[in-house]
Amino acid sequence: MSSLLSSIPLRNERDVVQSRQRAREIGAMLGFDNQEQIRLATATSEMARNAFRYARQGKVEFEVTEDNPQRLQVVVSDHGPGIPNLDEIMEGRYRSRTGMGLGILGTRRLMDGFEILSAPSGTVVRMNKTLPSTVTAVTKSRAEKIAATIEKRPAESPYEEIERQNRELLKTFQELRARQEELAILNRELEDTNRGVVALYAELDERADYLRRASELKTNFISNISHEFRTPLNSIISLSRMLLDRLDGQLTEEQEKQVEFIAKSARALSDLVNDLLDIAKVEAGKVKIRVKTFTVAELFSALKGMLKPLLADNVSVDLVFENADQLPALRSDEGKVSQILRNFISNAIKFTPQGEVLVSAAKNNDKIVFSVKDTGIGIAPEHHETIFEEFTQLENPLQAQYKGTGLGLPLCRSLAQLLGGKVGVKSQIGQGSTFFAEIPVIYRGDMSEPRPATTEASTPEFHRPVVLLVHHNPEVFARLETFFRTSEFQLIYAEEPHAALRWLERNAPVAVLCETGPAETVFQAVAGAFHPENDGAKHCWLIAAGSPEQEPAAQSLGADLFVSTALDENILPELRRLMNRQRPCKLLLVEDNDISLYILRELLDRPWLSLLEAHSGQEALDAVSREQPDAMILDLLMPGMDGFEVLQRLRASEDTRDLPVIVCTSKSLTHQDKQQLEKMHAGLISKADIASTLAPELLLQSLARLGIAEPRNS
Repeated sequence: MSSLLSSIPLRNERDVVQSRQRAREIGAMLGFDNQEQIRLATATSEMARNAFRYARQGKVEFEVTEDNPQRLQVVVSDHGPGIPNLDEIMEGRYRSRTGMGLGILGTRRLMDGFEILSAPSGTVVRMNKTLPSTVTAVTKSRAEKIAATIEKRPAESPYEEIERQNRELLKTFQELRARQEELAILNRELEDTNRGVVALYAELDERADYLRRASELKTNFISNISHEFRTPLNSIISLSRMLLDRLDGQLTEEQEKQVEFIAKSARALSDLVNDLLDIAKVEAGKVKIRVKTFTVAELFSALKGMLKPLLADNVSVDLVFENADQLPALRSDEGKVSQILRNFISNAIKFTPQGEVLVSAAKNNDKIVFSVKDTGIGIAPEHHETIFEEFTQLENPLQAQYKGTGLGLPLCRSLAQLLGGKVGVKSQIGQGSTFFAEIPVIYRGDMSEPRPATTEASTPEFHRPVVLLVHHNPEVFARLETFFRTSEFQLIYAEEPHAALRWLERNAPVAVLCETGPAETVFQAVAGAFHPENDGAKHCWLIAAGSPEQEPAAQSLGADLFVSTALDENILPELRRLMNRQRPCKLLLVEDNDISLYILRELLDRPWLSLLEAHSGQEALDAVSREQPDAMILDLLMPGMDGFEVLQRLRASEDTRDLPVIVCTSKSLTHQDKQQLEKMHAGLISKADIASTLAPELLLQSLARLGIAEPRNS
């Protein structure tokens, strides 16, 4: 229900002006402040002008609703032809030369409520503003008094209204200037703060680099020591086994006991070394995730065979695996999931004097929850967290019998986190324990939760250049992210082009990497956002990935680089070359010896060099014709066509007469050989010099003398 305060027919321009005046007068009488009165008057005037200009038989009505809270409602109606393209106008997609549609959107922002209904028989616009909370409720009698007062007031002339509007504009300009000055002060303060933040980040980067180096030193130390320990430990275990098997004669009862102690201690020390090495790899981020598809049933079947020997030491325990045929297949690292469960099961068997160890799995949303439940000694609640800390062992009579390293459970936690999951325990003293591991059905890199298609992409880090990956398959991101994690770039993932475009509105990556394949619009949508016509110039690199036949279409859309192979760590060198804004120099290595070829590849592994290979003289000539390299390193001693003949053919052709060539040979050259190479403008370097120093500078300097050198960053 509502009470009518005033109604104005729209017959001429004067009525439009009067509707503006009436809106302000009613707003003042209802207790709106000056700012709200201006908004109310502007919105009413805009809709009244539209009704008068584009329609006929229009009118403006002012009402007060009886809702709680009460609202002032303005209804502008007409009997015109309706508004075409209304949906486009309301969504902000309509563009008109006359400006039609902009007023409607602006009016909607000025009011608390806005509704518009349009048909060929006419248009009705309903707008409202909530009455201030400090104003007493407008009763029906008060509404009637307001209506009577308004009707008695004479209408102001249009000139008075223009004067009033000018004063309002001046006041608004003064307020805007004051706010501008405040913003300028705030910006200066933010600049000072930013300088402090930049300095802080520089210091944090320095500390992070120090910690990284310290971590690397620790990891290298543990790795080296672990490898050094393994050889003698394996020897001790092997020799102990030989003695216990009586290969060199009988042992006395006491000697057998002593050798068993030696073997047992060596195995315990070997387990400690293995656990230390695994922990060090995880901490250093050097654990490789080998993703494959496998079923829980297959995993359980393999575990049964592996864990049978443990049951021989504890015949009072039954190991039971629940049926898992109905569970979906996992796309993760089977070896690491198996390692977690082996650790859980071996601990359960050790600390269950008698009873049962039950291994089961169940689906929970997008995760598989693996559980290992025993009827053993149990763990007090206060120790549920501490057992997952390194080198932690609880006091228990059984602990003396089964000495461990205290690294197994911490390693399980780290491996589960690497796979995007978690581990935990439920237990009470004397009531057994249940260890569980939640593992995502699909491994998705470092994301602990699957990212739905509608989720926004991540926020970029402060100090790392960002590369945006747009791909329908999150597994591609998971694979690439393991390589980008230790690089100078940060990889951000968007599953759909719409999510990518929303992210690009707020962020500026150095490159966008996206597929051209399964979704036809993916690359078009992203490439369109960086078309030179959009903002004057392209401001990041575009890399397309797809099948070879899609390359022309991708390049026509503006791709700076096209990748036709699987996306893997090889994208990093290509990205670095793009960042240098230089095409890599193609260098053809011609060598029939695989070891020599391997050494050359290792010494010449540079971002600015693209290495090609040929294993014979004919292969070299074919590669030159096909690839058009910038330079060549040529061996002289090859079966069939030797290096001299290859050089002669190159110099005889107009296209390859000036191709830079370095002869790299182990042959002892005569004076005549050297003269011949000099005539054919070939550089010379000895394989013996390379082998004695293994210094890439020898090769790089020889290339530089022929004009092939690392480009300067542009």
